[in-house]
Amino acid sequence: MKVLVIGDVIGDIIVVPAGAIRPNTDTSAQISHTLGGSAGNIASWAAYAGADVTFLGCVNHHDVDRVQKQFANYKVKVNLQTSSKETGTLVSIVEGSSRTMLTDRGANQDLDFEAIDNHHLENFGFVFLSGYPIFENEASAINALLDRVHDLGIQIMVDPGSAGFIKDYGIENFKLAIRHADYLLPNEDEFELLGPDTKTTIVKKGSAAVDLYQTGTLTDSFEVVSVTAIDPTGAGDSFSGTVLAHLAKGESLHHAINAGIANAAIAVMTIGARPQL
Repeated sequence: MKVLVIGDVIGDIIVVPAGAIRPNTDTSAQISHTLGGSAGNIASWAAYAGADVTFLGCVNHHDVDRVQKQFANYKVKVNLQTSSKETGTLVSIVEGSSRTMLTDRGANQDLDFEAIDNHHLENFGFVFLSGYPIFENEASAINALLDRVHDLGIQIMVDPGSAGFIKDYGIENFKLAIRHADYLLPNEDEFELLGPDTKTTIVKKGSAAVDLYQTGTLTDSFEVVSVTAIDPTGAGDSFSGTVLAHLAKGESLHHAINAGIANAAIAVMTIGARPQL
């Protein structure tokens, strides 16, 4: 099945301080500029894992060629909307296994769901929606899109993206927005808020495990690979993108989850949120 990933594209600035950050003075750090955005990362990992992927998002009109070329490196096709706002930027400060993220959503805020027509959607067997654009739209707008996707018989996968933003948006509003999701891929904090309401809920528990819920019941738990993490940025995205790819290729859910765990281990051992080419 072909895969459409809808969501955010962002330029990441990854900061790894050499020691504790000292306020009001300098702290030495390793600083890297990489490609990011949860949906952009997921699309790249899904293509890396062998899926036929198209990414749909919104960037500054001056950045279309640059972003197309960046995605082409990962063999991801693009369908870009444009905005007068600057393309999104995120600063991620990495301290051991934790990270602090400062985000300017920029052009991502102008992603227009009504402009995604059914003629385009019907080319795909899977639609993946990252949580971040949900938070910038009314639940009714998300519902209208996913209603159309559902009516076309396309499978829907959602990564909630942020427990904090879910609280701000309203838990029940978020659940309403994603009511047609076939697969939900929350982390532990997001799962606490949303529960196992979808047909299949795959809970990413960091270095602890991955739990699988089907129709509300815990059916399996998967051990994760123990590695020394350099940068946790994008670990969840690599997992989600890989699971998406293997399901789109017709493989079993258990195989997809194990493949996702393997790629997440690779992701945390490198700087940045996308596959190393």
